[in-house]
Amino acid sequence: MTIKTGPQNKNYVVESDATLNFEPWRAEDEEVEKEKQKRKSQGMGDAMKSLENRTLDSKREMDILAALDEMKSMKSTHATVSVD
Repeated sequence: MTIKTGPQNKNYVVESDATLNFEPWRAEDEEVEKEKQKRKSQGMGDAMKSLENRTLDSKREMDILAALDEMKSMKSTHATVSVD
């Protein structure tokens, strides 16, 4: 089995006798990073666009926190329920 590092795309390159598993979170992380860079470049000259981007980021974070709180409350509800 021969594996080389691929610094250009921050990954490993399999040369022989192996297969590389697909990592779906890596693709998602790359897309999010590209989107952040795109929004950052758009907002550089336009103050209104920059404000809109920050507002969208705040809303997204609040939605994530709300979902986490909901999951925590459901978990605590399930923890208090007994089999009997």
